[in-house]
Amino acid sequence: MKRLSAAMFIMAISTLTACADPEMEQAPAPPVSDVKPAPDIKDEQPLVVQDVAALQEGTFAFADETGHRLLVDPDAAIQDEQASLIAVGQGGVVLPVQYAGSQPATEEDNGRQTAPNFSHQAGQLYEVSEGAAEPNSTYFIIPKRHLPTDALMTIQPANPEEINEQGLQDIKDSKGREVDKAWPIVQLPDGESLYLVQFVRQGDDMLASLALKRESGWLYYDYPAKFDPSSTWRVDDQGEVRPEMFSFLFAAKTELGFVLGVQWMGSEGENVSLLSVSDDAITDLGLAYGRYMSPL
Repeated sequence: MKRLSAAMFIMAISTLTACADPEMEQAPAPPVSDVKPAPDIKDEQPLVVQDVAALQEGTFAFADETGHRLLVDPDAAIQDEQASLIAVGQGGVVLPVQYAGSQPATEEDNGRQTAPNFSHQAGQLYEVSEGAAEPNSTYFIIPKRHLPTDALMTIQPANPEEINEQGLQDIKDSKGREVDKAWPIVQLPDGESLYLVQFVRQGDDMLASLALKRESGWLYYDYPAKFDPSSTWRVDDQGEVRPEMFSFLFAAKTELGFVLGVQWMGSEGENVSLLSVSDDAITDLGLAYGRYMSPL
């Protein structure tokens, strides 16, 4: 009987608790005026590069053999020491980095900007604070506020088939010069294609171009050169360009178009530049980088 009475007592208490006035258990809701709206993330994180010229505050670097450190030329460090920095690698891979001081050269420095010579060459050091860089690869270091990650575009390899006859004729007509060779090299997200074109030699006048096919027509970024049977554009290039020489560090949307990081590999090393693409022109931002790496 005692056990039964205790059980009945517990049930009674539970019933009273369930039937209690819910308003007695809840705190009053705050006035509407006190409720703060959620922050607008879009306002804080722009989707495009808003100031293309500000990309000139960036600098290029190469990674060591571990992928944990990057080395910048001695006089090319980021000036804003308080900025939150990122390093952008090939394919638009983004890594957070921080300045780690300067590094003096050693007697073993062989002058090559490569991972095996990383610890011997003078420069400014940056540490990768999360993840790891691709060893011996090139990176673009920039204050994060100038290059929002949402602005980065996916670049796909183009179909390796040769451009068709109509495409060659379109290039000839728009450029006013006979085409020697042309290759599609990358496909951009909006369906536009970028080609590498070598035009027919005119005396000692040589011309190669990056050509962007748009609905409105063709845009070109030209690489003029004087003919040399062994080294026209790059040392030991045998007077020609080839699609395997070119790769692309990243592409990022801007308010006027997009920015493209172009890597051009030669027999002695790599040249890197930033090109700005708008509706009617492709221009160089004036920020260039050369890595002497011979022998590759």
